[in-house]
Parts: sequence; structure tokens; C-alpha cells
Amino acid sequence: MDKKAFLAGTIAALTWGTVFVFGQISVQTGFHPLFVALLRFLSASIFLALYHVAKGGRFFLRFSDIIHFLILGASGIFGMNVFIFYSLTLTDSTITSLLMNANGFIIGLLGFFLLKEKISIMEIIGLIAGIGGCYLIFTQGDIQKISYSNLAGNTLAVLASFCWAFYSVWSKKTKVIDGYGAILSTLWASVSGTIMLAIAVLVAKVPLNFDIKNVLISVYLGIVPAGIGFTLWFYSINKLKTIIPGIIQFLAPLTTAVLAVILLKQSISIATIMGGFLIIAGVLLTLKKQ
Repeated sequence: MDKKAFLAGTIAALTWGTVFVFGQISVQTGFHPLFVALLRFLSASIFLALYHVAKGGRFFLRFSDIIHFLILGASGIFGMNVFIFYSLTLTDSTITSLLMNANGFIIGLLGFFLLKEKISIMEIIGLIAGIGGCYLIFTQGDIQKISYSNLAGNTLAVLASFCWAFYSVWSKKTKVIDGYGAILSTLWASVSGTIMLAIAVLVAKVPLNFDIKNVLISVYLGIVPAGIGFTLWFYSINKLKTIIPGIIQFLAPLTTAVLAVILLKQSISIATIMGGFLIIAGVLLTLKKQ
């Protein structure tokens, strides 16, 4: 197994855990979900472009690949972020993070069907353990919570999960990472999604609120979890079987849970702790054979 790719995926997942807490702080203090998403990926696009220039990289985009980046922008940038930030207006940040990041199963299935990747027994067990951990944290041991707890917000988080799973697998299937590299691939996907978000903001006549705290949060979300995190993810998923980064992603909700306790004063129950152990066990079981 490529250790650098594994480390890249781990760092990406840990930074993504911060999105849900800081994102909830923004949307619950007056920032419109569409505007948060727009500022986030405008910042990500500028950061990636400047970094690419500093590295002496060359900007190019083949006409035949435009459609691929439009699809990546629509799914992994526009769709996923709109669903996430609207979800955060309706439900708890930890629950949104869990449902969003429990997409290793979807990534594994799409990798199997679209990329013809084989799934080992150990990877299946790891997936089941990780999903079980997320389920335990989400329900807190009470199955009725699935049916009655913030159904609309939870549904949006699940839709975000599907968008990200498709983004991850499509980027590998189309081989855009091979042709452009992780940084330039992330940049073009980000630019594509940013344009879509800008159009949505204009069409919806979203009020442009430039509160300094929320602007800084959006810039952070653009540079660290998006600009750096997405690039590391592209690198990781291009070097590893798609199911492995998919399961590594189970680490993101742990970051969210810790920050939610510190910044949002949420409490962590025994069920959450047990679910966290299951998530870590799922990751370790998946990597055992590697």
C-alpha cells in the first residue's frame, strides 16, 4: 500500500471533520448556505491557482475534458456543498458529518461496478464496522431516532454523501487526475463548481452578508478542507483502491464530534464513544491485509 497516499487521505478526512462545526456556526449566525458555499470555493480556487503558479505549473484544459470537470463541479462542489450547508440549518453538525462521511459503502459499490475493483472480505467487514459505528452514534442506541429526528436535514446529508461518492469514483474513472495531476484537477473542478454556485446565488437573490467572522470561516473552509483537503483526496484516491480512502473517511465524524464538544458545547455519550471505536476498528480491519 502507498503510505503517502494513505497519509494524504487521512489528513484530508481529519480536516473535513472541521467543515460541519464551522459551517454550522456560519449558517446559524445569519450566513446563507449558498453564500457560504460560494465563498468557500471561490477561496479554494484562488488558493489553488496561486499555489499552482508558485509551483511553476502550467494551466491547460483539453476541450474533451470540460464535460468531466462540469460533472465533477456539479456533484462534488455544487451539489455536495449545497446539501451539506442546508442540512446544517436543520440538524446537528455531528449527525450531518456522520451521514455525509459514511459513504465508504457507496464508494465501494461504485468502485466495484464502475471501476471493476474487487472487494475483499476484510474490507467488507471494515465497512460494516464503520457503518455500524456511524449508525450507533446517529441513533444513540435508539432506533426510533432514525425515523423522527430531523428527517429533512438528514436526507440532505445523505444526498451530499451520494454526491461525494460519485465525485470520488468519477474522478478516477475518467482518469483526469492522471492527465492533470491532483492540484490542477482540483482547481478545475473547484472553478466549475464555483461558477455554478455564483449563478445560484444570483438567481436566488441571496443577500451578500460580509460579516468578518463568517467570511474568515468561509476562507478557512476554502483553503484547508477544500483546497488542501480535496487535493490530498484526489492524490489518495488515485493511488489506492477507492474503497480504502472511502473507509478512511469515517475518521471525519470523529473530528466533528470533538470540535462539537469544544466549540458548540455538545455532549458526547457512551454510544458516541462506542461508535468511535467501531469506526477506528473498521479502518484498521480494512488496512490489516494491506
